[in-house]
Amino acid sequence: MDRIAKRESGRHYQFMYKTIATLLILSGMCLGSAYAGSTLGESIDKTIDILEEYGQAQGDSIPRNVFHECKGLVILSVYKAAFIIGAQGGEGLVVIRKGKKWSAPSGISAAGAGVGFQAGGSVQDYVLLLNTEEAVKQFMQKGNYTSSAGVEGTAGPVGRELSAGVATVNAPVYTYSFSKGLFGGVSLSGLGFASADDTNENFYGERLNPREILDGKVKKTPEAVKRLWKALEELDQKPAIKGKTPSQESKKKGTS
Repeated sequence: MDRIAKRESGRHYQFMYKTIATLLILSGMCLGSAYAGSTLGESIDKTIDILEEYGQAQGDSIPRNVFHECKGLVILSVYKAAFIIGAQGGEGLVVIRKGKKWSAPSGISAAGAGVGFQAGGSVQDYVLLLNTEEAVKQFMQKGNYTSSAGVEGTAGPVGRELSAGVATVNAPVYTYSFSKGLFGGVSLSGLGFASADDTNENFYGERLNPREILDGKVKKTPEAVKRLWKALEELDQKPAIKGKTPSQESKKKGTS
């Protein structure tokens, strides 16, 4: 938790820059260049922190069997602000399964208009589970792509493990918010996404499009990517946690 707290303070220092960038996006500037100041290494560190929190979660969380069956994963930090108009923007990464292993991450950015935001700003982390090949293809595109039904996702189920006989996939994308170690199913809409081409080039040292990165065309694997793979593989090896979460138990007592 200390690492997350320290990283959060740094993110708030950059908040004004990101908000201005978002407002420029809404004026018609390219999504992909709006977050040129962010690094993929920072997104990887943030993703590892979230994965470690998920691996240790005992309360409400993403059902482990749902995670095990997803075809891809997006970690996205969204910055929200209200000045003359409401705006939201963010950055993150996407990785996809390659058999029993994972791809190298490709950076993404996001932006859109918001309604009803309070004055000031806030930061929210999201986890998107890509459940279908079509959803994966959305994030393999180069350039800008809109938040269609296949991207924005559906609030994902919450618990430790879905009961036998219950389908683990009922939507192309499951969306979760992450805060203070807890994961909650939410609907994420109103965002446009873009491949963060400059961010990827700065990190990998070569100009690659998202498909090339996710298909394993990276010539040299940075150490940060190896640490991310280790965190993902450790999660894949973790068995599902049996029983109800504390909140599910309290709900049961409240109805009995």
